[in-house]
Amino acid sequence: MEMDREKRYKKGRTASLAGLFGNVFLAIIKVIIGFLAGSTVMIADGVHSFSDVLSTLVVMVSLKISSLPADASHPYGHGKAESIAGKLVALMLMGAGLILGWEGIKQVLFDQPPAPGISALWAAVFSILTKELLYQYTIRVGKKISSPAVISDAHHHRSDAFSSWAALIGIAGARLGWPLMDPLAAIIVAIFIIRVGWKLIWRAIDELMDAVPDETLQKRLEEKALSHEEVQGVDNLRVRSNGPYYLVDLELIVSSGLSALEAHEVGAKVKELLLEENSRIQDVLIHVDPEEVRQS
Repeated sequence: MEMDREKRYKKGRTASLAGLFGNVFLAIIKVIIGFLAGSTVMIADGVHSFSDVLSTLVVMVSLKISSLPADASHPYGHGKAESIAGKLVALMLMGAGLILGWEGIKQVLFDQPPAPGISALWAAVFSILTKELLYQYTIRVGKKISSPAVISDAHHHRSDAFSSWAALIGIAGARLGWPLMDPLAAIIVAIFIIRVGWKLIWRAIDELMDAVPDETLQKRLEEKALSHEEVQGVDNLRVRSNGPYYLVDLELIVSSGLSALEAHEVGAKVKELLLEENSRIQDVLIHVDPEEVRQS
């Protein structure tokens, strides 16, 4: 298990480092070109990229914490650090969307900026391509290691690509003589960014409140437990998330003729079967009752 944790942490760290360096580079380029080309939306897009840098740092810290083994103070491990980080990243995402939307509203109501230079247009195209590559890479790693924090960071990459699309459309429209296209496009994309952040927040809240993570898995585990010939029934089977891992609790009803030692061996075998069912199951807690206790 410890080796698995270390490999998982290294994969997540590599994805986060790729996002970190990519975002730093993009943020600097977009802000500089935004000022030189006179593009307000490109400057705002660069600020959004800086928010990605912050969120990636949060993800990296959470991955390190969640890779730590269980200890006396945290007997279930540190997996929920990633759920907390996912929530923080989602809040950053919503904040970036609100800032981007407000900039667009201000331009619609108060500003009529001149058409930006052509360099801003090319910067937007470069940003879109780079962010999409970062999204595809990060989302694959996030799903492979089942990390809510890395998955949230991937969506942050995609949201930055959306804001660059807004910049591209707005800059192109302004250069073609329709200056309001710039802020209007920014407002529309800001709404999508906020929506993604909202969905990620609720996902993180469900995990922190121990909502059922996978009803299909729960059903498979029940069937696996019942497959043991000495198991007469399964009660109170519960599965909850611990970051990328699952914790399972259940009661086994076993044949009344079994001795205490034999009942214990049945429970140990069922635990082994359940751990083999899914590699993300961190631990299984089983309470064994003889059949007459259930009937009473």
